[in-house]
Amino acid sequence: MKPLTYLLFLVPIIVTAQDSSNTKKNQLIGSMSYQTNLHYFGRTDSLQSSGLLPSIGFESKIGLYATGNFIFINNAATPTKYVGTTVEGGYRFPTTKHFNGNVFYTQFIYDDKSVLVQSALKSQTGINTAFTNKIININVGADLKFSTKTDVGATFGLDHLFIINKGLTNMAFAINPSVYVYAGTQNFSNTYQEQKKNALGIPYTQQTTENITNFNILSYEISVPVVFVAGKFNASVTPAYVLPQNLVTVANNPSQSERGSNMFYTTFSVGFRL
Repeated sequence: MKPLTYLLFLVPIIVTAQDSSNTKKNQLIGSMSYQTNLHYFGRTDSLQSSGLLPSIGFESKIGLYATGNFIFINNAATPTKYVGTTVEGGYRFPTTKHFNGNVFYTQFIYDDKSVLVQSALKSQTGINTAFTNKIININVGADLKFSTKTDVGATFGLDHLFIINKGLTNMAFAINPSVYVYAGTQNFSNTYQEQKKNALGIPYTQQTTENITNFNILSYEISVPVVFVAGKFNASVTPAYVLPQNLVTVANNPSQSERGSNMFYTTFSVGFRL
């Protein structure tokens, strides 16, 4: 689960910890995030853009929710520029002592000139689950990503949540060291390159096509979200290190090969729940 998505689960858990009488209610949620390096499973555009990511949404007390996320990028060649919106709707399962999760559908609306690798995607649907205990939490997810073809994805992660609220009134800190493995097929990469239409027009080789359609490990990611919640306000800093795997390469044609390397990045976020 990506850091921004995971925080949607983490903040309500911390809110509950700071107030044991907390009950479910309809909530307006909003946030503003900044990510130092935008990537998609460690795959980056040629300019290694950073991103400003405002978000607004609504969550009902019965678990239904909808959020809109807006993407602005900045890089050496482009001042801050709007490149797309994602709209997600879904249902959060009732949280218990040992389980939480959600099912979702996301529609991607990207600018035609967007350089982001994920701009090839049209929509996505899936499920995220977390099985929690006092020692280690187990996170499992599965999804379908739709572009010109359908990609199958899977997520597996382990984390441990430390909540610090002793002596604090209506506030809490949390530290959540996590490690994740992401896997799936990579038709989205083919679609992305087709959209960019490199000048030489060199097609993918048979070997490359097989790599795209195989179910492979896409990346490993280690992160340590640090979250502060005070009443209706929350803030977080999430340092992370991503290790992309099975990058698609085309012999003698780097322009059609995926870009990516082991990368450290940080996500800063502030938000509210009303």
